[in-house]
Amino acid sequence: MPTRDPADPVDSGPTALDLDAIRVGLEAAVEAAAEAIREVIEGQVVHVAQKYREGPVTDADHAADDVLHRLLMPLIDGAQWLSEESKQDAPLLHGEPTWVVDPLDGTREFLRGIPEFGVSVGLFVDDALVLGAVALPVQEQVMSGLVHGDRREARIDDRPLPALPDGGRIDRVVVSRHDYERRQLQHHIPYEVYPCGSAAVKLAHAATGEADVYFSTGPRSVWDVAGGAAVLEGAGGAVLTFDGEPLKLSPHQVPVPPYMAGAAPACLAFLRRLGAEV
Repeated sequence: MPTRDPADPVDSGPTALDLDAIRVGLEAAVEAAAEAIREVIEGQVVHVAQKYREGPVTDADHAADDVLHRLLMPLIDGAQWLSEESKQDAPLLHGEPTWVVDPLDGTREFLRGIPEFGVSVGLFVDDALVLGAVALPVQEQVMSGLVHGDRREARIDDRPLPALPDGGRIDRVVVSRHDYERRQLQHHIPYEVYPCGSAAVKLAHAATGEADVYFSTGPRSVWDVAGGAAVLEGAGGAVLTFDGEPLKLSPHQVPVPPYMAGAAPACLAFLRRLGAEV
């Protein structure tokens, strides 16, 4: 299989992107955003507003968003910006480098004092996810993944993240806290099931092997998924639709359909156990 020299830049139209250098800047940016969230927590007073039909937003969301915009935009000349918590400067153009950002994924858990929230950022080039990172403010961890060409690399706190097993063994499945507490999905899944809030955190659990499968019934948005998906895929995992096909993420398609995440053999085994023909 042909390999690419890590020093070679990514050709993106008229410019060349050094993904390794951008990755370092991205990791620093999500860590700074996590620190901004911790500062809000330490202040002990959190201001909350309600977004129309979307849920709560806090000053921690906005503080992290401001930090990310300030630190990420200079990393790539002319980059586009798509964030859950701030307006786009202009309509997105297909193919242009685009930052897709959720500055605080898991706001409800943040407000409940449950440490299942995180910062999620993905970078799309030529409409493909090539780089992403997740920061966990309470755990003080930063994970990143690079998924361009033949390269599949993930790391946590500057250490390589071990590749996921290529077998189909399933011991633990993670689902949303809503699916667990309200829908009681655990009673319909023939494995050990545990709840978790943020999609970014659940994808991180799948990437580290804490969960063998993350089962998402939706709804989700691209900014919830992009950062963690890059980390998971960098560790050798996959995000699949319920028909067993790879999930195609794009900054031009904000809603994300239901999906499975984890090592691909485990995801497929899970789907078959639920009766899907894949």
